[in-house]
Amino acid sequence: MSQASDPRPLMVEIAHLLYERHLTNSAGGNISCRVDGHIYITPRNLGSKHRWRLREEMVLVLDNDLNPIEGDPALVSRESQTHFACYRHYPEINGVIHAHARYLSVFAYAELPLPPASEYTEKYGVIDVVPPLPSHSKELADAVVARLAPHRETLRRFGYGLILARHGALTVGRDLADAYDILDRLEWSAHTLLMSAQLPNVA
Repeated sequence: MSQASDPRPLMVEIAHLLYERHLTNSAGGNISCRVDGHIYITPRNLGSKHRWRLREEMVLVLDNDLNPIEGDPALVSRESQTHFACYRHYPEINGVIHAHARYLSVFAYAELPLPPASEYTEKYGVIDVVPPLPSHSKELADAVVARLAPHRETLRRFGYGLILARHGALTVGRDLADAYDILDRLEWSAHTLLMSAQLPNVA
């Protein structure tokens, strides 16, 4: 692999941004991407034990058949089933972020979809909700795959996001930068909607 195509520096940058910008918390979240036939994914306990201080050597690398190339496969993120299911079912997905974003978590708690609150989120339409399912489970992975299906054209053009009821959010993109961009935009939408509800005469 050429140095230019190695996604690990970007993964480190995004991991730090997620924590600094309250796009996730110590309770969990994970990052992955698919580049040149390899899947790169963060290790478990990145939040609780490392406060999202990811280093390049901590990233696990697998081939498309999920055979380990670098790192201990026993340390793969606990939510990896969902990431792998997205890659298996959607070849256009090459970046996945699961996060516990501060304002999106309010919608996750309420099990409410997220409508667009700005011009820069209109292209995603309404962000759908995955019903409450056990974390780290095949059931959750299958439900995510199913919920993405009706939004496939949006996914192909821009990427997409999902609210995970009682859990957090998931964004998928054409690459990891896309997935981060979507998460940041949706979090601002969630904040805007929640704050606008405090204003008089705003429906």
